[in-house]
Amino acid sequence: MTSVAAPSVTVILPTFNRAHLIAESINSLLAQTWPIEEIIVVDDGSTDETDRVVAAYERQVRYLKKANGGKLSALNVGLTCARGDLIWIMDDDDIAPVDALENLIAPFLESPETNISYGALQKFSVNASTGRTEYVKTFPYPPEDGRSFFVHVLEDCFITGQPCLLVRKSCYEEIGPLPEHITVSEDYAVLIELARLYDARRVDAVTLLQRQHEGPRGPSDIRYAADTRYARWCAADTGLMERILPTLSLDELRGGQGDPLNARQAFFQKAVIAARKKLWPSAIEALRGAVNADQFSPLKPLEGHILGGLLGCRYGLDELVEHPEWMDRVRDVLAPLEDRNEALSRIAGLLTYRIRIQLSERDFKRARAYWGLFWRLTGVRLGVRTGVSRLASAI
Repeated sequence: MTSVAAPSVTVILPTFNRAHLIAESINSLLAQTWPIEEIIVVDDGSTDETDRVVAAYERQVRYLKKANGGKLSALNVGLTCARGDLIWIMDDDDIAPVDALENLIAPFLESPETNISYGALQKFSVNASTGRTEYVKTFPYPPEDGRSFFVHVLEDCFITGQPCLLVRKSCYEEIGPLPEHITVSEDYAVLIELARLYDARRVDAVTLLQRQHEGPRGPSDIRYAADTRYARWCAADTGLMERILPTLSLDELRGGQGDPLNARQAFFQKAVIAARKKLWPSAIEALRGAVNADQFSPLKPLEGHILGGLLGCRYGLDELVEHPEWMDRVRDVLAPLEDRNEALSRIAGLLTYRIRIQLSERDFKRARAYWGLFWRLTGVRLGVRTGVSRLASAI
């Protein structure tokens, strides 16, 4: 039997003014237990000593320098030059575990049809006083519930670092060139485009050590401080989904699961995606579409599971604390649903979880605000039956 050669891997490492960190990233690539065909560093117009640092690796690394244009601009340059079958994008401030590539390439060796593999990330920081590396947490995958990779990505950017991904070069060529005008949440924008066309295989391993630090982000013209990144990412994610949501078909929203004739599940899914990106008018409209599609059938387990994520925005619920009337609208739009109490109970579940977290952190003001949202969503009778019992069971 003729053996098939393993696919070759090109690493593209875009960088901008990270001379003090990039050597650690390169060293982690050179230490990989699986061979790398080539490493391309694309310097996006750095004004520090990045060129001098990378010059120390001239035999192992190909160095390209260009005018500053943002990360996706740098990646487009690297993709044009890449020779490998597979592309592994590395960030200039992060570190790859020594077996990261070996784990990421395994699905491609097992199945030649694999287009994307992904692993988990672990956050770390370096203590400024002691110099010790402190690992924060390993971020879990979303549960395997049969829904598509695309649907999970639309709900949340659970892969928050491109080095977690190994992707066929042909996939990047299909969606390319990458949209250089996007300079905030650009990783998420690319991930959405990939996930829309290609499924992905997960590997049960940490494939990225993601550094937490206070250094600035972004290209030179919109350089922003670390303490503003969450607000910028949130606004950018909302803008991304505002453009994408109207283009999604019911079949895409079903995510490969459920009865193809059952539009209700697809509308529930659309509502959850919209709500988690703070697009509440679109969420309400999608919930109305679900009720119009089928208001009499009992809530299916998968539908309940989907609705349980409605209030799961990674950036919090500040907009609901400021405008709690959105909970009234959710309750009102679901009122004609025969199984409305079960639907509302599922949605309210994350509020009870958030309340417990705030109480444990002694943030009583926010806990009270979440209690207010809970009662507005559920009403007194349902709230007493579901919320109190959920909180009591967690004590």
